[in-house]
Amino acid sequence: MMEENKFPLVTVGIPTYNRVIGLERTLQCITDQTYTNLEIIISDNCSTDPSVVVLLEKFAALDKRVKFYVQEKNLTIIPNFQFLLDKAAGEYFMWAADDDYWDKNFIEVCVNGMQADAGVVLCMPDLKIVETDGTVKQSKLNRGFMQVDLYARNFNFVKSTGENKYFFCGLYRTALVKNIPFNNDWGGDHMFIFETLSKGKFLYLKNKSNFYYYRGGNSGDMEKVRKAFNITNRFYFFEGYFLKYFTYQFSFKHLNFFQKTGLLFTNALGLICNEDYTLYYIFIKKPLKRLFNKFKKK
Repeated sequence: MMEENKFPLVTVGIPTYNRVIGLERTLQCITDQTYTNLEIIISDNCSTDPSVVVLLEKFAALDKRVKFYVQEKNLTIIPNFQFLLDKAAGEYFMWAADDDYWDKNFIEVCVNGMQADAGVVLCMPDLKIVETDGTVKQSKLNRGFMQVDLYARNFNFVKSTGENKYFFCGLYRTALVKNIPFNNDWGGDHMFIFETLSKGKFLYLKNKSNFYYYRGGNSGDMEKVRKAFNITNRFYFFEGYFLKYFTYQFSFKHLNFFQKTGLLFTNALGLICNEDYTLYYIFIKKPLKRLFNKFKKK
């Protein structure tokens, strides 16, 4: 067990809404971490279930590191996440959703990894996906994010599968992400980590610890997502991801024009080579297959 005050303060921000069972498990996981120098902040997004506040009061009374806020009105999802980041005082920061869970050494492993390399802005150990039926599968995370070169790591990020975007749930170097806007629209989390990636390396620590992501939450229900972000355009996926990966970097104040332009080209290549095969299938695989079949018939 690590002693408090001998290691950097880590802020854990927990957004919650009407999910008392998941919240209790999350709080238990975080308060039981082997890394003890923690600031644990919970933002209750105006839950209608009174047992949520009862649980928060219980944990705050038992653990002096726990502090909670009850919002007077529902902020919606992303502003509630932003509220927690704004409150963070720690050198490192992580969000902890109220339906996920972590091995006890998760924070300790991440802090040690980031302390060893000042160029790391975001750290994640192994990721396991928990399906709605309770089955757990190992996710494949990409070591390409560890590259020093801005364009190489950006290309590896954009071309990777959607599961790599769960790096969002890792440990951040707070000072580098405090001023990153978290846009209140669908895909805002992807753009947040896209800008984070432009400030430093992502560190993947294999076989050290595990983060368990529950796929059955609100983010896995597209009807709830549409309602939460008031999505009416049928091309929302194209606008929310592809168009933004071409243009979003031009708002980054820490990059010069040539770096921003370079990212435009690496993003385009990354999208074409994306491992989920969206554009690869449309622009390469499908046309080549048609051409092959055409010659085959002759």
